[in-house]
Amino acid sequence: MYSVLHITVHCGGGVGDTIFGLISQDKEFTHEIVILGYVLEKAEKKAQELDVKMHINLTHKLILKLIPHFDIILIHVWNHPLLYDFLIRNELPYSRVIMWGHNSGFHLPNVYPRKIFNYPDLFVFTTPLSYKLPELKDFPKEKLYDIWSTAGVDDFITIKKKEHKGFNIGYIGTVDYAKMHPDFLKICSKVKNSKVKFIVVGGTHEKEIEAQAREMGLNNIEFTGRVPYDKLKEYLSIFDVFAYPLAPYHYGTCDLVLQIAMASCLPIIVFNNPMEAYMIKNGYAGIGVYSVNAFVSAINILINSPELCKWYGGNAKNEAIERFSLHKLASEWNKVFNKVLQLPKKIRKWKLDITPKDVFLESLGDYGKYFEDKIKELAKDKSWQTETKGSVHNYCSYFPNDPILKKWSKIMKSELE
Repeated sequence: MYSVLHITVHCGGGVGDTIFGLISQDKEFTHEIVILGYVLEKAEKKAQELDVKMHINLTHKLILKLIPHFDIILIHVWNHPLLYDFLIRNELPYSRVIMWGHNSGFHLPNVYPRKIFNYPDLFVFTTPLSYKLPELKDFPKEKLYDIWSTAGVDDFITIKKKEHKGFNIGYIGTVDYAKMHPDFLKICSKVKNSKVKFIVVGGTHEKEIEAQAREMGLNNIEFTGRVPYDKLKEYLSIFDVFAYPLAPYHYGTCDLVLQIAMASCLPIIVFNNPMEAYMIKNGYAGIGVYSVNAFVSAINILINSPELCKWYGGNAKNEAIERFSLHKLASEWNKVFNKVLQLPKKIRKWKLDITPKDVFLESLGDYGKYFEDKIKELAKDKSWQTETKGSVHNYCSYFPNDPILKKWSKIMKSELE
């Protein structure tokens, strides 16, 4: 059998679920995983369950020695300091390389520099919407492909709805304005119905946002914090509507949370951001809107329309079953693997001997040329103030001794004061 080596920063969250989902279904190729960053206990258990070898805490030198032993290298890409540091600072030995992009690429700092598309033999998106990126103007289409990213939805299509009081509007996922719409609490405050309860499941900044809700006098919102994946069914079974208002600048591309909400037979309400518009057929699997007031109106419509909720939910479930199966995921990837196997192995080189601040600027592509000049302007954007997701604070946390990164991080944070 031919072999695939995955290189990823981590195997947590949606990325990990997707990697293990693919491996669990693939009968044509063997798989191993290199972890550049942290390893969750959940990922270790899943690797043991699937008998997949994970390479942890390897130096760059040891990873480079490992690469020639595999037929295909599959690199999981998003703007993370450890990933770009590895790619930019090293010359990869003879290899066939595929990259799988796990964000849409439309919003800074979660963009794809043109060089990242030139690097592999084939670049795979998780949704077709990324073909519209400006960096791909005049780029050869034969080097691009798209495969819906999924961890499968079979576990959620059999959920039984539980009796409960009132009307529950659910949200699951990142509780951080880097992804969640900045007017989330405003939406909640405009829903004037005593039987409504909002249930917000997830983290990272749930404590701060809960405190803001209390200051606004919003006592009908429950913030659960992070919950184990196997506990999500308990919440999905008591949701009446899945409201998923994401920021227009969010970094998502093929949201696993939306997939499981659809599979759970829930009517969906979203903003018509590019990702959501691709995933949710407006007027069929749910409602897509363009404004806060329209979002509130959609909630009010569904509160008073149980039959419409049932119809949207049934359509959403059918869509999820058709699009987000692990069998389909493995089948599509086998086509890609077999296509790349026909190509010769070659050496890959980006740029060597540069400082961490240069790695950060490289990750931004052409936008890196203007970062320092526009730093105070960018600081007003919430996606730049997160401690993760490719921000300068994120890079500074991994390379704290770089004086320029430290200076830029300080400037950005000072704009919040």
